[in-house]
Amino acid sequence: MNTKHKTHILLIEDNPGDVELINIFLQDAAMKVEMHHAESLYAADEILAARDIDLTLLDLSLPDSNGFKTLTKYLEKSSDIPVIVMTGMNNEIIGNQAVKAGAQDFLVKGQFDGKLLGRAVRYALQRFKEQQKLEDAAHRLAVNEKRYVEAQEMAQFGNWEMDIVTNEMKWTNEVFRIFNFQPGSMNPGMSDYMSYVHLEDREKVENFFEDAAKDGKLHTIEHRIILEGSNLKYLSVQAKVNYDELTQRLLLIGAMQDITERKVTERLIIEKNMQSRTAKIKEEALREMSFNIRTPLSSIVNLMYLLENTRINPAQKDYIGNLKTSVDDLSIAITNLLNFSVLVSDNVKAEAEEFHLRDFLQSMQRSAKIKADNAKLKLELQADDNLPEKIICDQRKVTQILYNLMDNAIRYTEEGGTVTIAARAQNIRNDKFNLHLYVKDTGKGIGEKMLKEIPDADKLLEVYSEEEQKKDERPLGLAIVVKLAKTLGGELQVESKVGKGSSFEVVLPVKSARMTRLSTSDTPEIPLRILLVEDHFLNQIATKKVLTTWSDLVTVDIAENGLVGVEKFREHGYDLILMDLQMPVMNGLDSARKIREFSDVPIIALTANSTKQEQDNCFEAGMNDYLPKPFKPHELYAKIMGLLSMVMN
Repeated sequence: MNTKHKTHILLIEDNPGDVELINIFLQDAAMKVEMHHAESLYAADEILAARDIDLTLLDLSLPDSNGFKTLTKYLEKSSDIPVIVMTGMNNEIIGNQAVKAGAQDFLVKGQFDGKLLGRAVRYALQRFKEQQKLEDAAHRLAVNEKRYVEAQEMAQFGNWEMDIVTNEMKWTNEVFRIFNFQPGSMNPGMSDYMSYVHLEDREKVENFFEDAAKDGKLHTIEHRIILEGSNLKYLSVQAKVNYDELTQRLLLIGAMQDITERKVTERLIIEKNMQSRTAKIKEEALREMSFNIRTPLSSIVNLMYLLENTRINPAQKDYIGNLKTSVDDLSIAITNLLNFSVLVSDNVKAEAEEFHLRDFLQSMQRSAKIKADNAKLKLELQADDNLPEKIICDQRKVTQILYNLMDNAIRYTEEGGTVTIAARAQNIRNDKFNLHLYVKDTGKGIGEKMLKEIPDADKLLEVYSEEEQKKDERPLGLAIVVKLAKTLGGELQVESKVGKGSSFEVVLPVKSARMTRLSTSDTPEIPLRILLVEDHFLNQIATKKVLTTWSDLVTVDIAENGLVGVEKFREHGYDLILMDLQMPVMNGLDSARKIREFSDVPIIALTANSTKQEQDNCFEAGMNDYLPKPFKPHELYAKIMGLLSMVMN
């Protein structure tokens, strides 16, 4: 599939003959490249600062640098761009040193052709990607190891091992703390351990260790220990036989956790579990509500898009524009309603994606303008000129934050007042900066008690339940803002005076996105056959029309459930599959798993349940991407083109 993607290569070479030869070699290699040329490291720095480069071909002998130092200087500034070293000397030592220093490959001038150069470029790009993945994995492993130790301390959880022959034991630091000892202050043995076991539990503890040493299975026990004569603790202990090949010893290894608090408060835990089950029922009800609302809403969005592209008069076009804004507002409000689950969950995660910041702000302004006009308020939007076009952040959560702040400001500002929305970029460091979102109103203001509770979402909800009849307070929306801002690594700051208005400022750490991805205006250049697996009749019609009006090269077949989708794909084959999830006969997840048994065709999930768990389920089933309903046509186009571009590479 041709998707216009080119590999941008920077050639740093001062010899015109070699420059011309490299260009010829790349043409011979049949690579789609865009060449950029610099005769020195200084000139290369300017190009690297101005353009997005995928790979560098570096000559070691340049006017402003010579030898191995050339590579060192390059890597000091551009280690994030893979580099292939070229030299006129056939010196294997220099080549190996270059690769060890960070180069992806080493080529000797006069000893390679177009085929060898093309292969080196492709391998270098692939190796660099794999290296980045390994470095990220190593970093995550180091972080996880540190967190594991911290988690043991917080959970009062430790590990131990015992030599079955000598009964000598080794404890981790947390086990020492459980027994109220300083870590490493003694060399414990089995007899030391048993001396602290509660008299009524000793027999079952002895049997526990004997049984664990015999059968090689995992054994678990809960028992009591007595410390300092009167301090009672409850322990949960696990044990299993393990042969240490390094020392050639038979060991009993296990884990231990102080569960005293859990035992003492067992009744409260039972009550909490009952509340948890009730919350789960509520969450399932909200998910069902989400599906039943988002599915028809997706049809409405697509049908409005199709209607907008028919012959309509200016007044009708204006009506459709207002309708689209209202549907956007409704979609946000629905998401806000469903975010009740956000307020009782600690598992909310940020999902980074690229989106157009200025388009986003204008869309939010249009949504707020309808409400502001109805309330007879003045609405102002202020955006700094230094804001980037695109940023990387969780667009849905940023939308929820700004929507709730705007909604509160409009709701609690009296007729004739002003609501101001502003966005600024501060603390800019390379591609990272702090995004400041301001919403200021001239409304009633917030009471002193509420101001103190704002940093704590849980306390805000307590205030809400106590004073929900009061019309001059706004805790629910602010609770969602506080929770989501913390999830994104930011914070909410509020200033307010009763009778004079309020000023809300959310500070979010974000990254500016390089403009390297496909534009949503891109269309396929060769025929694209799509299988749409969807059971909702209106969504079938609307989505198919949206795709076929996108490009004359796009054709769409429909399967009404997952089983039919598998059968149609087996029979006809397609370039891409759009897969709904909730369908009769066979759902989208099972259908994707069946298809993955014999094909790696790109699959994009389309679902009305917009949750992290749903997204994880899609990827686990083998799908390549995920698009929650309702979605806008350009979002679908961008997903398709981006995925096809990755497949081609």
